[in-house]
Amino acid sequence: MKKNLKTSSFFILTILLFICSCGSEDDSSTSTKIIVKNLVTNFDENPSINEVIGTIQATSNYTLSFRITSQTPSGALKINPSTGELSVADPTVFDFETNPIISASISIIDQIDTASSTATININNLDDIASFLSTSETNYLAAADGEWVIIEEAEYNALANNLNDITKVATSDDDYNAYESSNLNAPTSFTAANNNGLNMPSSSYVFAFKTNNHAVSSTNKVKQSSTSVSDGFIDLGSVLPANIVGTNCFVLKGSNNPTTDVGYLGIYANKSISFKNVAERHVATGPEDVNTLPNSANQIVLYQGLSTTQKQW
Repeated sequence: MKKNLKTSSFFILTILLFICSCGSEDDSSTSTKIIVKNLVTNFDENPSINEVIGTIQATSNYTLSFRITSQTPSGALKINPSTGELSVADPTVFDFETNPIISASISIIDQIDTASSTATININNLDDIASFLSTSETNYLAAADGEWVIIEEAEYNALANNLNDITKVATSDDDYNAYESSNLNAPTSFTAANNNGLNMPSSSYVFAFKTNNHAVSSTNKVKQSSTSVSDGFIDLGSVLPANIVGTNCFVLKGSNNPTTDVGYLGIYANKSISFKNVAERHVATGPEDVNTLPNSANQIVLYQGLSTTQKQW
């Protein structure tokens, strides 16, 4: 009788221990569940490195750790592993024309559980030219469409280096920087277009321009042709602002006249502009403000334009 009682007691104790054990495991699983929210936000293009975008929202009873498992484009984002704060890792990919949406998958873990979240960043389309101007930004934003605005040479270089699909037109950097210290010395004003193969692709926009002058001028113009280097020129934008002696740089507000074929860039100059002598007849010219250039010379006139096939303003 005592033996049967001991056996029954043993079975009852075993069952009670099993029930308690199961109850303890269920409570632990519920208490450590990670609750997360996906991040969807709008963000301006052309940001600074390390600029904060947003934070992955997640809660748990334990300390959380965050990690990016994949992202498009690669290397765009970085995350604070302790707080879930997302920031800019590569500013160059935050470009609306190239990457209108930047996305990432994020893994969130605590000491027991793992969860996942996504980040979707819709890039705001801004005027990229304004984004890369510093001292001239206010004047540029205040200008009317079709108006040329004076900018610094450093700003011209920033546009050349940071905008997409850039072609340097009419004069190479090497030729521009190795000019002869004299002007073209024409008896009257003239129109010129370099015939050296540095042309604009079809369907491209000229949006910046620089030239080297030997005297102050307030009548120079930028010209463009989709016909040939010697014919079919039209004025591009307004008359250039007053020039100083030396390099002058400009940007065109609201450039809206793409080439319809291979494009040629010309300049109407009031007598004084630097040049480089070369062995071949690399410039077409015409007297005064004309759209057909019947003459040629063994020179390269020192002006340069920036063009792009991707309108970014």
